[in-house]
Amino acid sequence: MVGRAGDSRGTGNGFGGRSHDGMGSLEMMLPGGLLVVIAVRTGVLSRRWRHLWAPLPELILGGFALDEPLPPPLAAFLDAVDGAPTLELLDISPPLGVDYGRAGGGIPAGRLDPWLRFASERVVGTILLVVPPPPDAAAGGEAAVLDLPACEGVTTFHLSLEGDWRLRPPPAGVFRALTVLRILSCRIEAGELAALVSTQCPCLMDLMLDIMLVNASDLSIRSDSLGSLSFSVRNTQRLEIVAPRLEKLSVSGTIPEARISAPKLAEVEWPHSFYNPQRHQFDDVGRRLRVLKLGLNASLMQRFDEVDELKLAMFIPQGIAAYQNFLNETNNLPRCKVLTVSSGWFYHGLVPGMLHLLRSCSSTRKVFLRDTSDYAMRQPCVPGCPCLFEESHRIDDISLNSLEEVEITSFTSYHGALEFLEQLSRCNAAILKKIVLKHKTISALPPTKEVCEKILGMWQPNIEVESYLFLDQDWVRLY
Repeated sequence: MVGRAGDSRGTGNGFGGRSHDGMGSLEMMLPGGLLVVIAVRTGVLSRRWRHLWAPLPELILGGFALDEPLPPPLAAFLDAVDGAPTLELLDISPPLGVDYGRAGGGIPAGRLDPWLRFASERVVGTILLVVPPPPDAAAGGEAAVLDLPACEGVTTFHLSLEGDWRLRPPPAGVFRALTVLRILSCRIEAGELAALVSTQCPCLMDLMLDIMLVNASDLSIRSDSLGSLSFSVRNTQRLEIVAPRLEKLSVSGTIPEARISAPKLAEVEWPHSFYNPQRHQFDDVGRRLRVLKLGLNASLMQRFDEVDELKLAMFIPQGIAAYQNFLNETNNLPRCKVLTVSSGWFYHGLVPGMLHLLRSCSSTRKVFLRDTSDYAMRQPCVPGCPCLFEESHRIDDISLNSLEEVEITSFTSYHGALEFLEQLSRCNAAILKKIVLKHKTISALPPTKEVCEKILGMWQPNIEVESYLFLDQDWVRLY
């Protein structure tokens, strides 16, 4: 077993450790994280060494092979650490590069039980736990169920379970101090998850779930303390959220039906989920947001009148019907100060699409465009598509009276951005101050000096124009 224990706030020895009668340098200077091994054996040899653990605020164990037989000193080590009144951090992660996919390989739940019991009794701060896959049940391993004990003193719990683990919260007890909870990659019963969040975590403020329900089920989350929720729970049939203090909500995946009651909701991220106003209801939610981030289905924006920052990540499929659907869903954007558009225009023109969006941007101050189009692979639009109509390229009905800055990032070729800039330069944007072009191209050459000079010549001298190239992990100014 390889471990490391130390005080990140330590002073005096240059290694972050404290000095204990000349032992501080020994603790932190041993290479390879041998501190735990030495300390364990010391604890076994003599209980008088226990006082060394008393001020221990953090315990970090990483890189030890959990699939190997349990080291004999582990029980003595936990017993020795019992001399410390509390731990502020417990961080356990498996070694890198271990193949747990071999037949019968993996970590049995029983191997983790001592650590979880220890954490429930000793940790008053943060638990970071990464659990490798369980043994293959077909090979006669233990059932892949991880029983989570109630940890009354823990304030932050990050739990990542790899493979086919089922997480089982405690049937009783509370996480009285828990404010941040993140659970990744496991299965859980809907009723147990609802009880954990709604009843057993009375002070929970930040919740992130990227998991799966054991069975397709309805799920209810009710919390008087929750302020931020990132929700990706597969197998959810109907989602109910009642959270009077909730300000940030991110929902991923397909949820057939949802009802959200959150009067303080200010930031919504709905990047991939299907949205139907009849099936997805926002009760007691105002019509103004700080941030709204949408993906394939942009119709949710019609639920709101004003958004400080509107982020659209769009992909318009091939065909007339797909483009007409885009026009219908984005016909009336909410008033926004900042508009960010991330899209690959593989089947339809970037210019008509962006001009359509700008027709609703009379109050917009900044526009950010992230163009991921691969123009070498782009397919021509079908005849009769509205993006080809002359009226789709008109600019006389576009008024950008509030626009001050435009930033365009090209990830493949700058030609789409150049075409858009030519049209934008003819629009009514009386107070425009700055144009920023960023080129993060791999498959295409960056713009030449002549192209940059052409772009500069499109604008009045009082408008600042800057061009950058992403080089060596940094943005470098061109010419």
